[in-house]
Amino acid sequence: MTTATPCRSRAAAALVGLLLAAAAAPFGFGAGAAAAQDPAALEGDAERGAALFEDYTCYGCHGYTGETGRGPRLNPPRLRQAQFIGYLRNPPNPRQMPPYRQAEVSDQKLADIYAFLESLPSASPDAEDIPVLREILRETR
Repeated sequence: MTTATPCRSRAAAALVGLLLAAAAAPFGFGAGAAAAQDPAALEGDAERGAALFEDYTCYGCHGYTGETGRGPRLNPPRLRQAQFIGYLRNPPNPRQMPPYRQAEVSDQKLADIYAFLESLPSASPDAEDIPVLREILRETR
């Protein structure tokens, strides 16, 4: 007896989902349910985003404040919302950052997480408040 790896299981489940959606489309079942919205037009909810940030264990790599983990810093966000969602859908290194497909996580949920990240105060000082960086900035002007 062989067991499927998590990657293959998830891929198989995604394929089955796509086939079912394609089969149901002519009959109008689920029309629009899995359709992606314009990520730039979505309005996120920071409170829901905080819960999702925890539910999806984003803090495991990015820290509870989005700036203290081993993963890339998310606070303050360096991408616009649509870019953020696009990055999560197709990360450049899926071994480090798993892709979040529309069937698994809606654009609205990702917009909520983005709103949460935007709401976080940064504990990091501004560049002008760090003496070494202040000197570098002075030299470049």
